[in-house]
Amino acid sequence: MAMTKKLYNLMDWAEIEAVTYAEEDHPKSVLGAHPVRGGQTLVTAFRPNAAEISVKVKGSRSLTKMELADEDGYFAALVKNREPFEYELEVTDKDGNVTMEKDPYSFPDSITKRDIQKFNSGIHYRVYDVLGAHLISLGGIEGVRFAVWAPNAMRVSVVGDFNDWDGRLHQMERLFDSGIFELFIPQAKEGDNYKFEIKLYSGHTFLKSDPFAFAKEDKENGASVIFDLDSLSGSDASWLEKRGSIQSDDAPVSIYDLGCQPLNKKSARDVIKHVNEYGYSHVLVDAPFDPLYIATSKPSDVTGFNEAMHKASIPVIVRWNPSSFSSEESGLTAFDGTCIFESGDGKRSYVPDSDRKYYDLGRGEVRNYLLANAIYMLDVYHFDGILIADTARMLYLDYGKTEGNWTPNMYGGNENSDGIDFLRQLSITLHKYSSDILLISDDDTTFPGITSSTQDEGLGFDYKINRGWLRDVTGYMKQEPLGRSNHYNEICFPLIYQYNERFILPLSDLREVFEYMPGDRDEKFGNLKALMSYFIVHPGKKLIGKQSDLSDNAAGSKELQSVKTLQEDVMALYNKSSALYSKDLESDGFVWINNISARENILVFAREGSKKDDIMLVVANFANVPHKGYKIGVPKAGRYSEVFNSDNDKYDGFGFVNSNPVFSAADECDGRKDSIRIRVAPLSVTVFKYAASKDAASKS
Repeated sequence: MAMTKKLYNLMDWAEIEAVTYAEEDHPKSVLGAHPVRGGQTLVTAFRPNAAEISVKVKGSRSLTKMELADEDGYFAALVKNREPFEYELEVTDKDGNVTMEKDPYSFPDSITKRDIQKFNSGIHYRVYDVLGAHLISLGGIEGVRFAVWAPNAMRVSVVGDFNDWDGRLHQMERLFDSGIFELFIPQAKEGDNYKFEIKLYSGHTFLKSDPFAFAKEDKENGASVIFDLDSLSGSDASWLEKRGSIQSDDAPVSIYDLGCQPLNKKSARDVIKHVNEYGYSHVLVDAPFDPLYIATSKPSDVTGFNEAMHKASIPVIVRWNPSSFSSEESGLTAFDGTCIFESGDGKRSYVPDSDRKYYDLGRGEVRNYLLANAIYMLDVYHFDGILIADTARMLYLDYGKTEGNWTPNMYGGNENSDGIDFLRQLSITLHKYSSDILLISDDDTTFPGITSSTQDEGLGFDYKINRGWLRDVTGYMKQEPLGRSNHYNEICFPLIYQYNERFILPLSDLREVFEYMPGDRDEKFGNLKALMSYFIVHPGKKLIGKQSDLSDNAAGSKELQSVKTLQEDVMALYNKSSALYSKDLESDGFVWINNISARENILVFAREGSKKDDIMLVVANFANVPHKGYKIGVPKAGRYSEVFNSDNDKYDGFGFVNSNPVFSAADECDGRKDSIRIRVAPLSVTVFKYAASKDAASKS
């Protein structure tokens, strides 16, 4: 049947053609309800598979049949009511099936100009509540609002289970000529699979996963899945009241690195038991997200794990890598046909020896994507801190790259000014969000001011992992005990720069450490116990690798139990001895006594707490030679009681210990007026606790 002349004259045929060819980025100007002269409303719809469509106005008993304006499936009708009004479409498909549908193009935009401006500027810190797929209600109608950033696309459509993956049906509205596309679809529901279909000006069309999706299909290049974040219940109010004291500068911090493992309530029980057994304060987990906003297991499992840890008063830190992303075809690479998440300069975007791309941190929207993800992990999943892996990749443009394969900054240098600015903005943003979260950098560079205040041009991190400590100390420990004298400076060197940053000391998996220790099995275990003890009494917070069996072949149960007992005891000593942690970050909390005994491979130093006379004296002997009546200077005259000795027979040692308190004598040594004489076991660390005493008689 021919279209009425009046209706024909109301058609914008150029825009209709853009819709039918699926090339329209402002479909709401053509589809939906639009008032026309004479107090009427033009209602249009594009349904390529429909045989008939009628308009059902709310409150009206009758239906208005729509006319086929274009044979590709563009329908139109004049309704007497003046818009706005609620209506549905009665759609009869070509098989005769009839459905009543809410028209997605009858709903107003719900993302504001302010949202877009903040996102473009990189300061919309909860933009994950705006972009992506969200179950919302518009005008009392339940549905899903889809939004995506694709500034250089000709057209973007939502395709999924709710529209037979047909990109013609739900072409999205470009908002305010910005790069954000939006559409509210009443037919979509939680659990539906979806992707964005992007069409370029060249005519090329392809599918992309949602960068802000919260769930996805469990398969390669799987579709994004609509998920309701509000379903993640739970309250941490009581936990947040005490978190600050656990994560303060003067608290004992020992972080147990779980690595990559499933996070759920069941695994939490085992972790809590282990953490409590050894006395660790925190746990570190690999980010359970891939990509950044998608939980690799059930989201409720991740929140369940964290809630269980918090009930046990254990903060959870997440390891996060915001430097690069996977270059898989359905992901962020050339997302809208151009490089919007990565740099257009291939020398800057490629990651050496990897199928990944570096983020373009000079772009406000990309910074916002990452900043919001950090807030997302804290706000939605209730993590207590973030450890940034590979920070160096964000600090230096040439990191890991060969000459000629990187692009210098505008001054010709290798510093990544965009990355530095991003990290500074990240620390300011996160600490403004919550003053008691921990932000930790893991990098092996000497970039200055990682933990300095942003007001002093630093990056504002709370801590930095001291990879240099691990390299220097383990390098020393790899040497044969008799040859360590020539490497004595390596064990002393970390304490020269210890207070340049706020450091966390790392210690690798003990099985790996055990393998490189020199000597026979007894010497390996002696070295291992000395290293573990030295690690705990050394200034700096602690990061401990996942503890597994030391060696399936070399380690017997007796030796393994001795190391386990030592670990428990030295951690208990650390947790109850404020001198070992309360001034960890202050140089006056550490005092050298002897760092010149290279021939004997002995170090002596004191750790001092905030309170008067809160002193622990540490003696480390890294040679396999014992000493009886060994003379050392002491910081104060008084009584020194041995509170820990790694050679104790309970740790399968020789028992060469100082059973009785030792009193200082006015006998100069190590530049000190007073000294004590003690027994020093081979390959050992001994710790004495100081107490003031009038009795200066030495009892060795």
